[in-house]
Amino acid sequence: MNGKILKISSNDLYGNVDDRKIAVFAAFNHVKYMNKYAIFTYEEEFDKHKLYYGSLHLKNNSLVIFSVNETTKKYIDTFIEGYLTSTLNPAEYQIIDISNIEKAELVSFNEKDFDKLNELDKLSIARIVPNASESTTNKKNIFLYFLLIIMILLLGGITYLYLFPEKFTTELNQLECHAQLHNESINMKYESTKIYKFNKENIVKAINVTDTYTFTNSNDYLEFKNNNQESEYFHINGQYKYNDDNLTLQLFYEEDSIIDNFEELKSYMKSEGYICQEGKYYE
Repeated sequence: MNGKILKISSNDLYGNVDDRKIAVFAAFNHVKYMNKYAIFTYEEEFDKHKLYYGSLHLKNNSLVIFSVNETTKKYIDTFIEGYLTSTLNPAEYQIIDISNIEKAELVSFNEKDFDKLNELDKLSIARIVPNASESTTNKKNIFLYFLLIIMILLLGGITYLYLFPEKFTTELNQLECHAQLHNESINMKYESTKIYKFNKENIVKAINVTDTYTFTNSNDYLEFKNNNQESEYFHINGQYKYNDDNLTLQLFYEEDSIIDNFEELKSYMKSEGYICQEGKYYE
């Protein structure tokens, strides 16, 4: 390859960074003096008719370019003339392969007015302009392909979750117990509901209690509510909820139990007058 588009990694002696790219038309060796040179321009400056050149040092995957003196310029001019007319003398000039080069470091360089940049470009770099409609079609096809894959994966995941829900959740035992009890301190009946949740070993992990007090008349209800008597009669760490429509007061709280085994607890609650129903919950 005679030429290549390269990104600039360092622009000058002061370390100023240049985000532009250069089109290298050719890198060559002057056989007589064994010196290397490069001719190039900035990729977006073809219309400015400026040709840049300099001596060349190859460093790993980079071209490092330095400016040359007046004496050396005539060797570069001779190369350019022979290059354009395909009359290079191989005993005098040899093209250097830069196909593996990835970047250029422009330490310093020379420039000259030159109106045949396009001719140099055609000799050096074969440029293929893609068909616009073909490119658009390819992009659409790739997008549809990935969209189809995503839909297949999503549908497969939903189907697997529907057929095998146990793979994603754990089914655990639950015991819900109800009883009609009497509160001696306020001389009222109330309904107590206790929900016991068990872990994998069937040991109690949480007990949620709801006590519901229903007043027989609005006067007693309003007196209890307006005087905040719940704080006087109920000493629990929980929530209190009044309902004016059905004259009820509900207490929501958690409690502990000395008995924590599923079967033992079910037997104990039955002996205490509770009616219990076994169920499941998932987590």
